[in-house]
Amino acid sequence: MNEQEARLILQACPPGAADRSDPQVVEALQMAERSPELARWLAEEQAFDCAVSAQLAALPAPFGLKTRILAQNAPPASSRVARWIFSLAGAAALLFLLVQIVDFWRGAAPATASLSGYAGEMVSFVKLPPPLEMESNDLGSIKDWLAKNNRLTPEVPTGLAALPSAGCRVLSYRGHKVTLVCFHRENGGLAHLFAVDRSALPGVKAGDAPSFVREGEWTTAIWAEGDRAYMIAVQGDEAAVRGYLPDA
Repeated sequence: MNEQEARLILQACPPGAADRSDPQVVEALQMAERSPELARWLAEEQAFDCAVSAQLAALPAPFGLKTRILAQNAPPASSRVARWIFSLAGAAALLFLLVQIVDFWRGAAPATASLSGYAGEMVSFVKLPPPLEMESNDLGSIKDWLAKNNRLTPEVPTGLAALPSAGCRVLSYRGHKVTLVCFHRENGGLAHLFAVDRSALPGVKAGDAPSFVREGEWTTAIWAEGDRAYMIAVQGDEAAVRGYLPDA
């Protein structure tokens, strides 16, 4: 199952009522647990569904509608045609309402990826020690694995390369593959290096100073080199992450 198939399956599930007896639903939910981007999309999709349901539930039924429906037990053909026209008009009005709700809801989302949004999604994945696809304390072996699997191989800053590596995996962010490499810090925690094609973060320019984003107890630094955007995330303050930056 790929991410697009998972989205189609989850899109058909009512908010909070996923059928966990269905193996396809279970697989799609497990994929959402592994992918920060898919988890964010699922949360937004369920919130949108709830908003639409609430708006529709708030619409009052026309007074006397039930009585009129029950009274028209055997209508003549001409009446049926007229009611069909009115029903079509009602459906068009409902469709217009739904379009307005969709436009309002979707309009609240940013059109382009923000640094804080990217940092928030990635940090949410590594707040607990993340499941790694490849584990090794040898950075060379990690790079070989990434190259063999046609994944983006990052240029690791000297400060991070001096730490023992833990392993790597590949994440997804808005259709872009993100390489994650983890390192053991001196204090027992982990330092995380993310690398993605710079087109995923158009606001990041090569040569600019790193941008720092605070996410709760975590601090991230984002910068660009060539056609890649990098981010380091550590639990701690700005000083904790600066020591791992290039030319630190």
